[in-house]
Amino acid sequence: MEFDLLNKPDGRTSILFPSGFVLDLLAPDATGLPINDIALCLASQPRWGGAARPWYSVAEHSVMVSRLVPSSLAYAALLHDCEEFLGDWPSPVKVMLGRDYVRERLHPVKDALRRRFGFQDDHPEIKHADLVCMATELRDLLPPAWMEWGYLPAPHCAKIVPVGPERAYTLFLERFDELKHLAF
Repeated sequence: MEFDLLNKPDGRTSILFPSGFVLDLLAPDATGLPINDIALCLASQPRWGGAARPWYSVAEHSVMVSRLVPSSLAYAALLHDCEEFLGDWPSPVKVMLGRDYVRERLHPVKDALRRRFGFQDDHPEIKHADLVCMATELRDLLPPAWMEWGYLPAPHCAKIVPVGPERAYTLFLERFDELKHLAF
């Protein structure tokens, strides 16, 4: 990796990845960002703010979503939450901050990742699969709660059995390798 000594990234607005790649959040350019960095960050990121038991990662969730959509959308579905290397903010936090505000602030980062990895994830089938996963996670990984979740489709018939961060990392990369030919 070559550094520009006159253009040092600001550590207050840049994210350092495990490989040493630096992403400036104010002017995001993900060119050269290794998929291994995304995989490791998502495998280390818990879903549901860490409330799921046993522990369950964004990487596992992403692999599941990729298996619930038509094969032509599987690559985009795998990467649909790739910006969550910044954290998987639970939906109530997004509502509290304002969904539109959060979406607007994260949009440049997500677009940089879309360009880098060649995917488009704004398909209704991906959103539906994401909701099926949410319903399945609620059934299998979270305690019963007297809460209104809004509309959720029926959960998937298969039970989720979390695999932990190391295996989730491997599963994500294996699925990426299987699907990367679908990148544009």
